[in-house]
Amino acid sequence: MSPAAENLFDKAQADALLPRLVHLIRGMQEAAESEAAVEGRERLAHAGRSNGSPQAAAAVFEAAAEIQAGLGEIDEMSVILRDLATGLCDFPSMREGRPVYLCWRLGEDEVGWWHPRDVGVAGRQPL
Repeated sequence: MSPAAENLFDKAQADALLPRLVHLIRGMQEAAESEAAVEGRERLAHAGRSNGSPQAAAAVFEAAAEIQAGLGEIDEMSVILRDLATGLCDFPSMREGRPVYLCWRLGEDEVGWWHPRDVGVAGRQPL
């Protein structure tokens, strides 16, 4: 996507997406950590030495499909999911005439951080 076509967020627009993002991220985390998916991954890891397990494969593929659907929806929002485990998300934005990311992590009540695009989350600063 060219910079001119990039969807930019202000704080209010980013905050408005948080309820949906929380729902999607928690669903993807649950799918990734589900007992069926974990057991399926373990069984598939040993499948090379046996005939495999269709049930294990189905559990893993079902979890992967749920995660892929969530990632697709987040991408359609123009939000960047940086880390599923922590729910770290970036929202493209502008600050003082330069491109930055508004930054939010699952568990935070609102988008309250930003960082330069070339710095990353380690450079998070309060809004």
